[in-house]
Parts: sequence; C-alpha cells; structure tokens
Amino acid sequence: MIYGGGVALDERDRVQKKTFTKWVNKHLIKHWRAEAQRHISDLYEDLRDGHNLISLLEVLSGDSL
Repeated sequence: MIYGGGVALDERDRVQKKTFTKWVNKHLIKHWRAEAQRHISDLYEDLRDGHNLISLLEVLSGDSL
C-alpha cells in the first residue's frame, strides 16, 4: 500500500467517490420520484451548483429548505 501520493491513494479516492455517489443517488431517488428522474454521475460536478445538495439535505432531514 502506498499512501504518500501514489496509486493506492488515487484508487482509494476513486472508490470512496464511487461509493458516496451511489449513496447519494439512493437517497435522492426518494426526492426525485415526484420530479423528473435525475442521476448523479459526477459527485463533484453534480453537487457544485447546490441544487442537488439541497435536495439531499431535504431528504436526510425530512424538512423543506
């Protein structure tokens, strides 16, 4: 394992990003059922404008923001 900036660190980041993207999509599907079906494909880009992030916070909190 190389954790000083090598390949293993890049692989770990990729796996974590992929895992969190799946988790976000799982929760956002609850919010998007009533709206047009959307899908987060790039976590960093798709949460950047804040709309999807607010939707995620609404789903997790159960409140409307």
